[in-house]
Amino acid sequence: MRQSLAFILMISLAGLQFLAILIVVFTTFVTSERAMLKHALGLMSQAGNNATEHTRLFLKPAQDLAKQATGMLTSGIIDANDHDALEQLLFQQVLSEPQVAGVYYGDEAGNFVYLMRSDGPGPVRTKIISHEDGGRSTEFVWRNTAFELVSEAIDPSDRFDPRKRPWYQSAASAKQPVWTDPYVFFSSRRPGITAAVPVILSDGTLQGVVGVDIELDAISQFLSELTISAGSTALILNENGEVIAHPASDQIVVQNEDKTIRFVGINEINDPVANAAFGKLAQSGPLAITGEVRSELEHDKESYLTLLAPIKGHDLPWTIAIHAPENDFVQGIKDNRRRNIWIAAIISLVTAIAGLMLAEVILRPVRAFAVRTSLVSQGEVSADTPLPKTYQELKRANETLIHEISQRRESEKRQRDLSRQLFHFSRVDMMGQLATGLAHELSQPITAITQNVDAAISTAAKMKDINPELMQILSELDDQAHRGGDIIAALRGLVRKDEGQFVAFEFEDLLDQSLKIVQHEADINSVQLVKSNVTQHQVLANRVQIAQVLINLMHNAIEAMTMAKTQSREILISARPQNSFLEVWVEDSGPGVAPDQPLFRHFETSKTDGMGFGLSISKTIIEANGGHLWYDHESRNTSRFCFTLPLLSTGLES
Repeated sequence: MRQSLAFILMISLAGLQFLAILIVVFTTFVTSERAMLKHALGLMSQAGNNATEHTRLFLKPAQDLAKQATGMLTSGIIDANDHDALEQLLFQQVLSEPQVAGVYYGDEAGNFVYLMRSDGPGPVRTKIISHEDGGRSTEFVWRNTAFELVSEAIDPSDRFDPRKRPWYQSAASAKQPVWTDPYVFFSSRRPGITAAVPVILSDGTLQGVVGVDIELDAISQFLSELTISAGSTALILNENGEVIAHPASDQIVVQNEDKTIRFVGINEINDPVANAAFGKLAQSGPLAITGEVRSELEHDKESYLTLLAPIKGHDLPWTIAIHAPENDFVQGIKDNRRRNIWIAAIISLVTAIAGLMLAEVILRPVRAFAVRTSLVSQGEVSADTPLPKTYQELKRANETLIHEISQRRESEKRQRDLSRQLFHFSRVDMMGQLATGLAHELSQPITAITQNVDAAISTAAKMKDINPELMQILSELDDQAHRGGDIIAALRGLVRKDEGQFVAFEFEDLLDQSLKIVQHEADINSVQLVKSNVTQHQVLANRVQIAQVLINLMHNAIEAMTMAKTQSREILISARPQNSFLEVWVEDSGPGVAPDQPLFRHFETSKTDGMGFGLSISKTIIEANGGHLWYDHESRNTSRFCFTLPLLSTGLES
């Protein structure tokens, strides 16, 4: 009976302990597995968004550069027949973005100027095809990054005609910017895509097409660095089911029997999981993914999570596809469950041994009580005899049991607090991923807000009754908006060869308005604006264009003094009549311009990030308004730009 009771107590304690641990272990496993799988799908979705946004931003410079070159050609700033100026423009563009492989322009006469990155004698190679006097010439020029000639050659056997290329024909037919389908570049044998923009004259005539090549290897490199899990893979498919970007970029291009190069299909690539997950989609026709598609896949006795999502932003029918082993996310939980089961078994065994010892301690006073009861019933011991010490042991044993139960409850409260902490950490990590995505996505609307404030200022400035309080609020919202809407409209008019309207106005009034526009920028850079000897003189010119010149000269002065860290910063504007003209001086206390520094020419600038068009455009504006703009090299202690405007008495007509 004694052994039976002790054994039952031992088994009961061990069994209850083991059962409790198993319940905690499996409950934690199930909930943790669900949380991790949900978290894994969130990571894959975020990775898809990151890849989509990276691809959009990666391709954006191509269209921007093509539109920029097209604008300069249609406006006449760059003459399409001036191959030297065109080469300088395309040279700067091809070096401006690392993903740009080449920039080129071809026209309806078959002329072609092409600049590409090169591994030859120089880092940039130029190919120029010219048709003059019925003849054709093909010239190759290699230059260094300073646009200095390194080598040149002539290829009389070249028969390349840009008018027969798909990028030219597509843009010419659509008469709007287009993207070509991904293809393998002939020169580099690398996969890429071309942004093509037609150059259309004001009368609707097609002059030519500007093209910008973007190599897709960088997207493959990004996908290889896109860490979702140890065994995950992300790839990009076009609508034909061809793989155009993959972490293993050497797998996406194959050679046909006729030696031509093409992209590998999703069914052909050396990625069996991708074949099993996405191969059937390509067999049913063009891919048409409009939103995220999540699924699970069993392949080779292993579970995988998959995701498909469209890449939006450039009207390109591309799809991001991701697959990842499920065990990458839950294997740690499974291993932990296995360890916990072994720990539970060991704890149960130790508990059983402890329970046996505890049963012996508990049963000892019980047995003594039973003996005393038997002796009392037989009359051998008086009922008034003091209780034996064994009852005190029973009391202590009870206290010990209560203490052990309390300790176990405390322990259980801790394999639970730990479980809650694990869930909390998982949620925190998920929120971190979400916050990263939100920060990335919100950067775009914030930029749009800034642009909309500029548009609001431009619109308000054109209203007849301008509300001063509204203008002040808009200026505080965008402290960098130092150009009014009327000035932007004038600059656009200049690019479109819109000469504007000549009117008679007081120069001092225009100067006061221009000073107010620049005042905020001057205050930020600790520059004092001073007006000296400027009285009311009526001039006949385009008011908005002259304001643009004033603001540009003052902005250049502020930037020059700030970059040179001039201690005393001051801009002095003065004006005086000279014969039939008003002569205006814009002087600053900056370092001045070196005598050998070329000014007023395209692409010539002392700024590290400048394009060299500010002074050139300003000179064009002043000359279009009947005046002259120059730099006074005889000024010793100041940097002085001067320009003249016709006084009203000259009678200049628009």
